[in-house]
Amino acid sequence: MNENSKEEENAVNVIDIKTEELEFKEADDQTSLKELFDQKRKSIQPNDMDCFCPNGRNNWIHFTGCPGSVDNNAGAGIKDRENILRNLMWYADELCANIALSCSPEVWLSQKHGCYAPHSATWDAYFTPVRNSEDTIKKKANILFWDIDAESTFEGLQVIDDQTAGIAAYEEGRQLHSEGTPFVWNFYRDFWGTNLYTKDHIWPNQNLNHREYTDTCDILDLDTSEELLNIGELALQEMNIKYSNEFVTLHLRRGDAMESCNTRPDTVREYLKCSIGTDDVRKVIVLTNGKKWYTENLMSMFSAEFPDKEMILLDEFIESESFVEKLNKSNILSSHTGKKFLNDNCFVFSAEKVLISMSRYHLERGRMHCESCDRGGSINSNGSALNRSLRNLED
Repeated sequence: MNENSKEEENAVNVIDIKTEELEFKEADDQTSLKELFDQKRKSIQPNDMDCFCPNGRNNWIHFTGCPGSVDNNAGAGIKDRENILRNLMWYADELCANIALSCSPEVWLSQKHGCYAPHSATWDAYFTPVRNSEDTIKKKANILFWDIDAESTFEGLQVIDDQTAGIAAYEEGRQLHSEGTPFVWNFYRDFWGTNLYTKDHIWPNQNLNHREYTDTCDILDLDTSEELLNIGELALQEMNIKYSNEFVTLHLRRGDAMESCNTRPDTVREYLKCSIGTDDVRKVIVLTNGKKWYTENLMSMFSAEFPDKEMILLDEFIESESFVEKLNKSNILSSHTGKKFLNDNCFVFSAEKVLISMSRYHLERGRMHCESCDRGGSINSNGSALNRSLRNLED
């Protein structure tokens, strides 16, 4: 089969790792995965203290810019939706406002991407809003709500009813906030269609800011969820992995990336020989959108070249009947029970990122990163390890 065949493209499982998304483990090689998962759970627990708005958040951004519907789905992938929310949280911080989100995962995530979110699914299954700080232990930020009664919650508030939902509405909110007048900003439009989205007004480089963050009270971001952590921990337990230094993760993007990055098995063999070297890694967990013939050749190559190590295809493992059965029996899942788990690619994708975050290091060959050798882990253009932050990991 032609290595550059168009058949290799797969819109559902395309994943592309860029940089800066999840905060990763900070521990020595002797720290068990159980300890690392427990530390991570602590970092996304609720925090009663709001360092940026200590006098409370009396204002609201009511976001209803949800394109499509369940029957006419016009959603996008999880990365796109998270980036919209990152921007909204930034503006909410400036205005000391909460966000009321009327877009459910069922409506707002794209079925084109294989993301058939259950009707009962809520956003806290996919991510947790957190406040960045110089501390490794972060805290959940209570800023994002989707289960409020709009009529009673917004009663008596000054209304910003700007159809353009742009800079003018934001500036009006700033004025009302400075006067001490509580308001609700009715945000009707798809965020990317407003003038808040320009190269100058995009998170985290907005030029409309009027307040300063500090090392101990920094910008809001989205982190993983406790439910995803539980899934990731169960997966690693089932793989018989107890320490992060025992495994690395490897992403091989096929399809639309093949012209820009060679991911043929023989090339991957040389890449791994150089990148892993003599590290005492037991397992290599692979994420790829390659087809069956490709993964079979890849596994065959790996077994011959690295007889003392094991390669695990993550999609195949996560979606296996045995793992899904254990997952359902574990009572971990809130809405993605039974076949619903496998039907939501955005949720599965988010769970897989947890494994990457706990790995010894991450290796990458795709559109955004394609080196002949990444000894000890792939790095971004700033010299930072890709397995330290993966904000732009694309679904």
